[in-house]
Amino acid sequence: MINKCIVAVLLLACCIMAGMLSSCSSGGGLKDAILQPKESDAKKEAELAKMTPEERKKQAEIDQMEDEIVASPFMVTSDYFRKTAGKEGATLHLFGSAEQSKKEKELEERLAKLEKRLQGIPERAKDSHGMPVLRRKVVLLSLLGDLGLDVLSLLPAALRRTDGIVPVDASQLAQYLQEHGRNVAELASAATRREVAAEVGIQAYILIYFPQSDQSVKGKKTVLRLDVIHATESVLIGSYLSSIEDFDKVAKKISADVVRATDWSCRIIKIEDDRVYLNAGRLTGLQPGDKLRAYRRGKEIIDPITKRSLGFGPGKVTGDLEVKEFFGTDASTAAIISDNGLGQGDIVKMLELAPY
Repeated sequence: MINKCIVAVLLLACCIMAGMLSSCSSGGGLKDAILQPKESDAKKEAELAKMTPEERKKQAEIDQMEDEIVASPFMVTSDYFRKTAGKEGATLHLFGSAEQSKKEKELEERLAKLEKRLQGIPERAKDSHGMPVLRRKVVLLSLLGDLGLDVLSLLPAALRRTDGIVPVDASQLAQYLQEHGRNVAELASAATRREVAAEVGIQAYILIYFPQSDQSVKGKKTVLRLDVIHATESVLIGSYLSSIEDFDKVAKKISADVVRATDWSCRIIKIEDDRVYLNAGRLTGLQPGDKLRAYRRGKEIIDPITKRSLGFGPGKVTGDLEVKEFFGTDASTAAIISDNGLGQGDIVKMLELAPY
């Protein structure tokens, strides 16, 4: 009965998400306002108080762009440089010149702070027992209509601040589905969800919707239901009630439960000469020197009694790797230690953590 309810709710979620993802990929009004902690509120307010309304508006635009850059470093655009360089459209000069203007110095300082924020992404978190944690990838599905646009930016931000979760970008997932001849509505099928999870390296799906009870309104706060579903087994990991204001609290619980209920893995996305490219890196918690083992994807295992999928069994070992360097927001390169037929799409699991 639970599985039927999950499928029914997911079907509605996917139909709504199909329209929402196009908004995500084109900007869609998402509010990425709390991606990383900023300067103290008191200092910020003091600086804003000295500005004109026009300057405050411009500052808000710059702050939002910087938060988007932290979430996706490849999004550094010419608009950011134009707005931070002073008069829009002004020509930029090389930093460090003898006649460097005040505005250029401010821009240089801003870029230096941005770089520190990007480099400051936590590398390897630890659980309550002090054991290293590798972050799991999750996909968010919303049944909230227009409110879902805010949730699909605020909840991932809260999840990023936990020790165990890396939210998958909705527009990137939509693009992947399109390139492979699929559409979002097909995720209503448990078999398709499992297949996509195995191909992309997703550990869980999070479904957000209004609970069918009086719990949806708690005082002045709207309460939401968040169901966390195992990506390859389609079983419920946990169900949570939370307001948008309390996302940080519930995100920690979700993170702990997903780490407990799932195994970490990533994928080989490319092999070039003696170098292997992985879709996990610094943000996931990998470190140079980590030893990894690659497997061909095994067959799906079905329980003969319950007829429920137990996930995909491990296939043959295709080789061992060692993490070398990071690139992008969450990707890395690895050297080949042994090769028994390594291939693109192979599943990669931790073999031995690098010593501290």
